[in-house]
Amino acid sequence: MPADALSDILRSVHLSGGVYFRCEFTAPWGMEVPANPDAEFHVVVRGRCWLTRPGEKDPISLQAGDVVVFLDGSRHRLLDTPRGKALSPEKIIGNQSLANFGPVAYGGGGAQVTILCGYFRFRRDSAHPLLAALPDFMHVPGAQFGEADAIISLMQRETKHAAPGTEAVVDRLSEVLFIQILRAHIQQSENANGILAALRDRKVCTALGCMHQYPEKPWTLESLATELGMSRSAFTARFSALVGQTPMQYLSAWRIEQARQMLRETRLSTAAIAEKVGYGSEAAFGKAFKQRVGVGPGVYRRRASDAST
Repeated sequence: MPADALSDILRSVHLSGGVYFRCEFTAPWGMEVPANPDAEFHVVVRGRCWLTRPGEKDPISLQAGDVVVFLDGSRHRLLDTPRGKALSPEKIIGNQSLANFGPVAYGGGGAQVTILCGYFRFRRDSAHPLLAALPDFMHVPGAQFGEADAIISLMQRETKHAAPGTEAVVDRLSEVLFIQILRAHIQQSENANGILAALRDRKVCTALGCMHQYPEKPWTLESLATELGMSRSAFTARFSALVGQTPMQYLSAWRIEQARQMLRETRLSTAAIAEKVGYGSEAAFGKAFKQRVGVGPGVYRRRASDAST
């Protein structure tokens, strides 16, 4: 798939990530992870364990190389056996230092397992449909992960042998891990729909890339269809069926999302931002912005500034 569309989407949601700590557990052990506002992930580096979730009867077996992600940060348990007992992370950590990612050691001296526990963060107020299209829980077996082996190996090495810059390296690797998880989910999911299905479609993904890279251009259905070598009607039908929006609806939403980001993060004038996101006048931009966001650009910028101080 063209890299620019997915990369632009991830930039728009402000993807970031990191590792809380490295677990070095020996059986018997069990950890109950409480609900968290951030998305959370676990990477099984060595050994095997079991995962249970509230409302799910069957435990999931996890082996070295497997990654699980809880985009909704929901409560779950990691266990050495399917019906083992679990303690909270606070009780397991106790007085152990989390500097340099631990390690957090715990257990009864039996079979060993190493797990990296981390998080992903996004702008939850982002209007982009990507996050809404992803399932709350994802399990990517190591056998399906391919390129991620090298990333996991580097994460393990960095968390085990801290050096200057280790935290920055681990944070970047966590972000790359999420991208690899997303790629695997897009390519392997049999029921991909919405923006996920669109990212698998070469023509529609190319159209997304055009809108993302050049939102200031006066795109029309005709000009986008021409870029793809398609008729207007065929392009509109294909795009709408996959994305769940017409091309012009998606373009409008993307322009406003980019404008929101510039209002939060730059000192550009409203007129300059309007031009950068493809509006012919400041008045037209202000009307479209208020219609979608609920307040005008000036009010939005002031509120964003107040929230950051």
